[in-house]
Amino acid sequence: MAAADRLRWNVRYLTGAAEERAPVRRLVDLAPVIRPASRDGSARALDLACGAGRHTLYLASLGYTVDALDVSDVGLARLARVAAALGLAGRVRLRQVDLDRVQLSQEAYDLVLDTYFLDRRLFRAMHAALKPNGLLFVETLLSTPAKPGRPAYYLQPGELRRAFPGLAELFYEEKADEWWAALLARRTPS
Repeated sequence: MAAADRLRWNVRYLTGAAEERAPVRRLVDLAPVIRPASRDGSARALDLACGAGRHTLYLASLGYTVDALDVSDVGLARLARVAAALGLAGRVRLRQVDLDRVQLSQEAYDLVLDTYFLDRRLFRAMHAALKPNGLLFVETLLSTPAKPGRPAYYLQPGELRRAFPGLAELFYEEKADEWWAALLARRTPS
């Protein structure tokens, strides 16, 4: 699957079908909560399925050092060029990976971010990747009666809220008419 995914996304980046955009509004709105205490790069973030890096760049600009994971070498190359042009290359660590097989480090991140990539098999690993008091931000597509979609790629109403037991919910919103759900939660110290 990784080779097919890689090819599909590489084509999208090469043809301009996956244009870079601003970070999702909810993430920007939550900046006062997610901004690291220090801008020195000691806070670590993980951006799963980062693509061309719109969220990676945003998190790096807030002061995080970001591990940016994606299957597309074209998307990662674009991210590297933009990060260098913005003076953020030292805050961005790129990794081309097959997210079907990735192993996430445990208790390594102050923030784990996953936007518009849904792989329920990674939910436990995402939780475990958080340091105590680490934050998890997820925003992805929501299945609705108007847009039922394929179950593997769309959350069911209320599913994201239930997906991370043991994390303290800080923000949650679903917009059925816009087909998305978003969650910000904190891993409480054990």
